[in-house]
Amino acid sequence: MNILVILFPAILIFGIYAILALVFYMQRRFRRMKGYRSPFSDNFLRSPGESLNRQIMEINDKVIEHLVMSIMAPILIYAIYMSSLSSGNLKFSTSAITVFIIAGFGFIAYHLFKLIKLMNLRQSYRLGYEGEIAVGQELNQLMRDGYYVYHDFPADKYNIDHVVVGTSGVFAVETKARSKATSAGSTSDYKVTYDGNRLHFPKGTDVKSIEQAKRQAKSLSGWLSKATGEHVAVRPVLALPGWYVERTSSNGIPVINPKKFRSIAKPMDGNILSESMISRIVHQLERKCRDVEPKAIERS
Repeated sequence: MNILVILFPAILIFGIYAILALVFYMQRRFRRMKGYRSPFSDNFLRSPGESLNRQIMEINDKVIEHLVMSIMAPILIYAIYMSSLSSGNLKFSTSAITVFIIAGFGFIAYHLFKLIKLMNLRQSYRLGYEGEIAVGQELNQLMRDGYYVYHDFPADKYNIDHVVVGTSGVFAVETKARSKATSAGSTSDYKVTYDGNRLHFPKGTDVKSIEQAKRQAKSLSGWLSKATGEHVAVRPVLALPGWYVERTSSNGIPVINPKKFRSIAKPMDGNILSESMISRIVHQLERKCRDVEPKAIERS
């Protein structure tokens, strides 16, 4: 009986969670029994930042978990302490109170530490996600000119932010969203200098983004060449939304503000991609990028 008294708060809390889970499960079963099904027979194409959005949602779930635990843990510890006192298994003493207080604060500190890490990571992902949205919306305007635009292309262990296909060629566009300084009125705060090898921001330099764009274009070229049975050249592009890019050298890959994409969308060496080749490339990209399942109503 004493054990039940001690464990009663924990049983009560987890019992409530079990009831809530059962309610949600029965609701899903009820929808299936009524015969509802999704009106969408095909999957959707990936949206800009699809992978980052999924990671943000996962982080949100973890944030809720840690918030619930940080709120419920002190209540649970206090309930166990009071139950132990009332059942006679624990005597009132300063040392016992100290142990329970330390345990409570330790539990809260652990979950607060996890929360801070998760919220910092979420902020970073949100910046990247909003950067891909900004670039994606600019690139979508190219469809008026006959281009095909795909977002968040899923490769083996990474994603290519955007792929643009048209008569001028195939472009693998890597997006890098970088925050600016808070000072106003200074042109240097929003200008990045590109010397053909390295990006020079007002605070720091970056060469990894350029190398990443090159690797992804090379990888996409290899995959498309194998999938179509014919060599497909893919040109790397690095897009910096919200930044003014000043080039000091003609060397290196295109690094642009996404609003300026048309300025670099020109055939390489005058070679125009044929309509038949475009169709073959688009078919392969469509097959890979149309993998987002409708979620409003579960498929049977």
